[in-house]
Order: sequence, then structure tokens, then C-alpha cells
Amino acid sequence: MRYRSRVNRTIIFAIISLFVCNFAVRLIYGSYRRSLERKNDKILDEKIAQISYEQGGMDYNISLLESLLKLKNLTDAQYGRIYLLIANSHYIAGDMKSYFDVIGKALFYNQRAGAKDDTIYLYANMAKYFLEINADEQAFSLIKRAAAFGSFYSCENILTRIQALQVYSSYLIAEKKYENAYLAAQKIIDDAPATASFTPVFPKRFERSGKAIKAMILLKQNKINEAYITACQLWEKYADENENVSQFCAFDFYMPLLEIKTHWAVSQKKYDKALEFNELYGKYCDMFFFKTKKTQLSGFLMSSLPPQMGKERGQLYAQLSETSQSLVKTLVNDYTYLADNKFSTVINELELQSEIHEKSQELIHALLINLFIAAVILLFIYAVFREARTDGLTKLFNRRALNSKIHWLEKFQRGYSAIMIDLDDFKKLNDTYGHDFGDEVLRSVCRVVLDSEHHNVYAYRYGGEEIVIILEHTSFDDIIRQAESIRTKICRIKFENGARITASFGIGAKPENPIKQADENLYYAKNKGKNIVAYKLNGNQYLAERRLEIRNPMPDTVKK
Repeated sequence: MRYRSRVNRTIIFAIISLFVCNFAVRLIYGSYRRSLERKNDKILDEKIAQISYEQGGMDYNISLLESLLKLKNLTDAQYGRIYLLIANSHYIAGDMKSYFDVIGKALFYNQRAGAKDDTIYLYANMAKYFLEINADEQAFSLIKRAAAFGSFYSCENILTRIQALQVYSSYLIAEKKYENAYLAAQKIIDDAPATASFTPVFPKRFERSGKAIKAMILLKQNKINEAYITACQLWEKYADENENVSQFCAFDFYMPLLEIKTHWAVSQKKYDKALEFNELYGKYCDMFFFKTKKTQLSGFLMSSLPPQMGKERGQLYAQLSETSQSLVKTLVNDYTYLADNKFSTVINELELQSEIHEKSQELIHALLINLFIAAVILLFIYAVFREARTDGLTKLFNRRALNSKIHWLEKFQRGYSAIMIDLDDFKKLNDTYGHDFGDEVLRSVCRVVLDSEHHNVYAYRYGGEEIVIILEHTSFDDIIRQAESIRTKICRIKFENGARITASFGIGAKPENPIKQADENLYYAKNKGKNIVAYKLNGNQYLAERRLEIRNPMPDTVKK
């Protein structure tokens, strides 16, 4: 094998291969990940299409969605999408404990995936919950955090846009930015018809909620009569005695209108009507655990009743006390704790896990990059080192490499043999055909020599047209056969100008100095007619049998 003639090409190929493999692995892995993502997206779309937006179907939805979490190789965006829908289902079902168990995960994955709409929706969803329990300060804090991810008006998902604008309008009303609140309400009304693609009942629900916000704006502007007329019109148009009122319908429509009517009745000193409106308002609050809302309106009404209505004031006081005790026992000690503590804990835990995972991935990535760089550097150093030990013309190892090899063999007392080769009449060939042709002859001969290289057999350019082959762990007979084989192949080289070339060989072996003995035997071969292999065995001088006679016929062996 032409070991050394191919070594530089092999090293260069190895370096290029490392770069190509690195790129190919990244490309293949990226393609594999994208195919898995598309596959999972298809499954998610099929399953999510089966979701029911009716309140009674929440248990089925949750079971369906939780089964999707078992899919392998889900992306952050896919995890975020699933957890969002699970959280929303728990919210609709009124299971706030489970809601806060899940919403932290939903927010974490959606923020990591850069899902702006879903992140805004989740913050708005939590903000609405805090509005429901009358924790306006926390609600407004969350809606501000949601606004940091982008304008609510630019949300592509229509449900996200409506949800965010509903909470945002409450914040604007609290800040007395009534014109902006009115614009938000109008956008909800304008978007309502497009929600029919989700369920036929959505357009009506969202339209009336937007109009209820407008009515509340009138109340906050102290346009009580105008607000009352609007509330009555909306009630007449949209209220349905047979409607299965959900917490969203109650909070977004029925309760705002009843609050407006209660305030109007108080302003008109129609206290019986106010008590009637407040009682119906309280039923909705009890139905969906809007306890703080109930205490707020009942407290306002109690303080507004005249002294002569002591009985009614006493009843309201009793209701407030009962409601307050229930609120302290359950809401403050449970739900608010969950909101402030568990939600934050879930996100913190996930962020910690993510940080650990990312750091481990970064460490592995850095390790692989460093190994890759180290491999390239080592190959480059090896290439430079080999180039420094290689003869540029013949691609054989040079004299420096030979001296280093012999020093190593002698240091460790390794047995070795040497074959020394010298081209016959090379100076005459150079003078006749020129040095360029002489170089071509050298390269051709060295290609033959390189073919003989294998494990523990290496060839060196000794100087000029002289070549040395070092052999380890090779029997003397095999050395002679290898020398004769190379000699025969050199004789068979054909050049375009018809010239032929031969070489003389000398063999040296331990316990003598192999190089010195090979040189002496080469000199003997030259004197005996050239184109022959000479060696010593048991003190006798021999010439190897020549299998190809070209010139200078000689006997098979000659004794000294």
C-alpha cells in the first residue's frame, strides 16, 4: 500500500470530514427534530379539535389534554400549548387549585417558546381571576406584565385579544382612562362575530360583555341614569332565563348590569329595588365564589340604606359577616396563597430545572466543540509533523525521520533489518534525459517502494537516489523476497521515452549494524554488475536469485 504517498491526503480528508460530519450531524438532527415537531403538531391539532368549549365538557377536555403530555420529544411551544388548554379547562371547571398547579408550567413553556399570544392570554387569564376575587391590584399588575409582551390589539388569536382587552378595560376604568376603555370595549364587540368558529354561543357572549363594559364606563363617569338605561336595554336584549350561566357570563355580563342597577336604585332612593338587585347579584357571587364582590356591593348598599331600614341593614350585616368569615377561611388562606405562592414556586422550580438542563447541554456542547477543535488541531499538528519528516519529492520519510527511528529502535533494543536501494547509473540517466525526467524516475521508483510499506515496514530517502527500508519482526528470508520483489517491479517500470531503470540492493541485519551492513552489501552488488540483491549470511556473501534478467547476467549465488 502506498501508505505515505496517501498520508497527507488522508489527513486533509480527515479534517474536512470532521467539518462535514459536524455540519451533517447538525443538519440531520435538525431535520429529525423538525419531523418530530410536525408529527406532534398533527397529533395535537387532531386531538385539540375534539375539545368542547361547553362548561360540562371540561373533565373530558382535561383527560384528553393530559394524554397529549405523554407524547415524546414535545417542544417548548407544544408543551406550552397543552398546558395552556389544561389550565383554561381547570379555570372553567372552577378547580382553582389545579389551575394554579398548571398555569405556572403553561407560562414557563410559552415564554421560553416566545409564544406572545399565549403568554398574554395566560397573564390575562390570571388577571381576570384576581378581578373576580376583587384583588384588583394583583390583576392590574399581571395585565401590565402581559402588556410587556406586545400590544393587545395586535394579538393574532382572537380569544387572546378579547380576554386581554376585557381585563385591560377594567384597568383603564380604574385609571379613569375612559376613552381608551371605550375603545377596548368596542374592539371586543367588533371581534365578537369572528368567534363563531369556536362555538356558536361565543359571538353573543362577547358582544354583550363589550357592551356591559361600556355601561360600566358610564357608571364610573357618574352618568348613572344613562348607565341604568343602557343596562336595562342590554338585559332585555341579551338576558335569558333559560341560559346555563357560566362564571364568565355572570362576571362579564349579569353582575356588571346588576351592579349598575343597584347603584341607580340607591341614587333614586328606591331601596327595595336596590335590595332586589343586590340579592340577585349575591346569588351569582355565591354560585361562582365571587365572595369579595358580594361583600363590596352589599357593603355599599348597607351604608346607603336610611336609618329607618334597620331590619334590612341588619340582614345585610349578617350576610356580610357570614360572607367575610367564609372568605377569610377559604379564599384568603387557600386561593390567594395558591396564587401568590404556588404559581411562583412552579415557575421557579421549572426555571431552575431548565437552567440545570441548559447548563448541562451547554457543557456537553462545549465539550463536543472543544473535542472537535482539539481533533482538528491534533490532525493539523500531525500533518505538519509528518510533513517535516517527509521528503517533498518522493513522499518517503526523510533522513531526519530515519535517524529518529533508528535511535528509538536502539534505545529500546528492538531487533530490525535494513534494505538499502540505489538506482543504477542514475547520473547518466540525468545527464541523458535531464533532471526533470530524473525526478520522474525517482517518484516512480518510490511509488513502488511505498507499495511495500505495511506495519513495521517503513521507507526513507537516504540521500540522492538512495533509499532505505527499515523492517521489524521480519524473517531474513522474507526480507530477501521483499527486496527481490521490489527490484523486479522497478525493472518493469516503463517510461514514455522508452528508458528503463534498474536498482541495486543491499541487506543488513542484526547483530551487525543493519544500515552499515546494508551499505556494504549495496556496494558489493554494484561491483557485481548492478540490478541485484546482495546480502551476508553466516559470514558468506550472497547474491539473490534474479527472476527477471534485463542486463548484467550473474550466477545465482557467489561465495566470498
